[in-house]
Amino acid sequence: MAEQTNTMARLPAAEARTLAVSALLGAGALAEVAELVAAHVVDAELAGHPSHGLRQIPLYCGNAGAPGNDLTVTPEIIAATPALTTVDAREGLGHPALAVAVDAAAAAARRVGIAASAVVRCGHAGRAGAWVERGAGQGSITIVLLGGTTPPFAMAATPGAAPALHTNPIAIAAPATGAPLLLDIATSVVAAGRVPVALARGLTLPEGSIATVEGTRSGDPAEIDRGGSLLPVGGHKGFGLSALIEALSVSLTGADRAGRAPHEGALAICIDAGAFRPSTEVAESLDALRMRLRGSSGPDAPVLAPGDPETSHRFTAKQMVDVEHSLVAELSALARRMTPREDARA
Repeated sequence: MAEQTNTMARLPAAEARTLAVSALLGAGALAEVAELVAAHVVDAELAGHPSHGLRQIPLYCGNAGAPGNDLTVTPEIIAATPALTTVDAREGLGHPALAVAVDAAAAAARRVGIAASAVVRCGHAGRAGAWVERGAGQGSITIVLLGGTTPPFAMAATPGAAPALHTNPIAIAAPATGAPLLLDIATSVVAAGRVPVALARGLTLPEGSIATVEGTRSGDPAEIDRGGSLLPVGGHKGFGLSALIEALSVSLTGADRAGRAPHEGALAICIDAGAFRPSTEVAESLDALRMRLRGSSGPDAPVLAPGDPETSHRFTAKQMVDVEHSLVAELSALARRMTPREDARA
């Protein structure tokens, strides 16, 4: 049963998943697609990333059928060697394709040590961190790069410059004892999905994370709707990283070949955790690294190891998600007013 506050509703994770599945089925999604995507967005909420959580469902439903947002298709492996796999998302969401890609790369890495999967013709793939966690759970150090060349672009190199790149994320996970060490970052100061969250919750973003249309720095999320752009993390370093992520996830994979749409892709790389030394020794070394980082905290300067925020949020969330009342109402309306496709029920 959902708990209510003045501004937010607190839903059990199972109830939130059911609501998301119902909305997606109502938009014509295949049952397996609806279940996978719903589980993904709820996990993003539990991990403390509402930007990639339930608020994505109305977008997926509203854009159903568009290139990169076809809810009625499942991915297909179109090429494979012992170490390399190419997955065609068939203009569907990236979630099913990334699941196939990571599983294929992790399985191949167990056989040959290192493997990679390319994903082409895919749409939004959700939280990149979830896919590297999936690979780490199968015993692989996993790297996922997501990029695209379809405008409009979100990120400018500096205030006054035109947007030229997306916020192409990179995620890396290394299996340790318990939760993996996890890095999951957009190449912008703030992920694009944090803008609507900030607007909905009346929050500001870090000063200097946004360039206004006049070419000044700002932290007001409303500036994006006025024509502003996101700015790269670390200035030219983040901008260069974003460009190379596009090079690897799109140019290398062939996601931008003529006739393919959308021109968005991914590269998943898996390295078997026991490739160079016993995996138990790797885990012990990573555990020591994690403890050293935490131990460097000062009295007023707490230090978290990569992945600690997600682990902590999952623990404190206790299988409950906090969602705006307006979003719950929107999801409920989507589930009520749309008639599911007959084949989606199969």
